[in-house]
Amino acid sequence: METPPNKATVVEINLISAQELPSYKASSSTSSIRTYVVAWISPQQKLTSRVDKAGDKNPTWNDKFIISIDKDLVFERPNSTLVLEIYCKRRYRKDRLIGKVNILLDSLIDKNQFWGSEDICGKVMAFHVRDSSGMPQGILNIGVMNLDGLLDRGMPSFLGNSSLAIDYRRLLGGN
Repeated sequence: METPPNKATVVEINLISAQELPSYKASSSTSSIRTYVVAWISPQQKLTSRVDKAGDKNPTWNDKFIISIDKDLVFERPNSTLVLEIYCKRRYRKDRLIGKVNILLDSLIDKNQFWGSEDICGKVMAFHVRDSSGMPQGILNIGVMNLDGLLDRGMPSFLGNSSLAIDYRRLLGGN
């Protein structure tokens, strides 16, 4: 990898769905599990998806986040990752971590791995969700769009020049 320019790359992450997650519910319970995703590069800037209330072991979120990735971070620390943690929402106790996915930031910004035009390009990716012991606990499906071509005229001031994360609901004034 050659030395990158001192610039941030902007990507849109679409949390599409998950498949075959473990249920973690009591056998007598008839309610379905409710899941959500926590995404972060820096633990100080975590984003949370909507809670899927109907999908049970196969949730669909279709939630989008905009993430600005500092290319210097990827160059200096090539093992830097985007962490996606899937939680089971519980009513009276702390939410349970079902599993997590670690995605190398380099794979999110490498345009050689995308389809599309020079201006805007994207890809769909699937990852094994792993529990704390490293065992697979289902599959997480995401879409990634590299938005650099749309932002060639300059980085929007709300993104800055560092690793920053924004979810669409906050950006549009929703909850």
